[in-house]
Amino acid sequence: MNTSPKIDALFSKTKSVCFGRFVMDVPANADFIFGGQAFGPNIETIEGGSKTVQDLAKKKKTTLEAVKHREEPGSLLRTFSDGPTKGSSVLTFREDKSATYTMEVWGYLNAYPHAFVYKGTTGDNRTVETEAERLTYVANNLRARQSDEVPTEPGVCLDLGFIKDDSGKFQEIFNIGLRFPSLPDVSFSISSNKDARRDTSFEDRRNEAKKAALMHAPLATLFGKVKTLREGKHDVFRWEGDEALFRRPLDDERTGVWHEFQFEYPGIRYDHHNPGWEAALFTGVKGNTAGAQASSLTDDEAIALWDRLLATVRLRVPN
Repeated sequence: MNTSPKIDALFSKTKSVCFGRFVMDVPANADFIFGGQAFGPNIETIEGGSKTVQDLAKKKKTTLEAVKHREEPGSLLRTFSDGPTKGSSVLTFREDKSATYTMEVWGYLNAYPHAFVYKGTTGDNRTVETEAERLTYVANNLRARQSDEVPTEPGVCLDLGFIKDDSGKFQEIFNIGLRFPSLPDVSFSISSNKDARRDTSFEDRRNEAKKAALMHAPLATLFGKVKTLREGKHDVFRWEGDEALFRRPLDDERTGVWHEFQFEYPGIRYDHHNPGWEAALFTGVKGNTAGAQASSLTDDEAIALWDRLLATVRLRVPN
């Protein structure tokens, strides 16, 4: 593992953070940001929403009742009822006034002091009844958690929530990001998708991209300026994945470089003990654009940060 005084200082104090079935250790002052989260369908976190969740459900009900469906009698709303847990509500409705094939099944779930919205949709083999059963399962196994709590039992970490589960029967998609106050141009992210299908390997996709670039003169010239810092197999926890670490020049006449690092582990599809996941690190970030400015890190410092972060990624409850 590469080391650097700057990165060693950044990691002088750390905290553990969990997402999905993963946990990792990050600098104590890092900003940890949840992106999309799905356990079955997408689930929205409403921080401190326990007191307002029923009002939000009633507001949604009123909005749906105000829209008349074009082909079916009545409004978009089909049912509104108490949820499976105290202080929760369930709505079934059409997404819009032309929808006839799918039905939305939403649960406004109270998990003091927070609330969560389960956004289910029928389709394929999912009926209103089966979606309601899934919603009930989630509601009965859902609880709030502190942002610094890392549960020790099987299940998935949501933003300020936790769903106890070891069944693996639901789709699981989680996206998180890290930003560092002392390194404002650096971003790190991880995305996991338990049921994702990968028809081509990371290495094959890299090779195809290289071939395509070399066939076009402008791209070939740009590609020739990219420095490969490291590429190939890379072990994280018990997983053998693939990584590609690149240093790129700024894309105009300004001097300076930026970094693009990628890692992919394909996992075993549908296996919640072996989910696929990807990581990325960018430097030179301004706003949400990588390479918009020169990197504040040298090559060695960027690699050291990458190695320190990846080395801590692991399953929270290994099987």
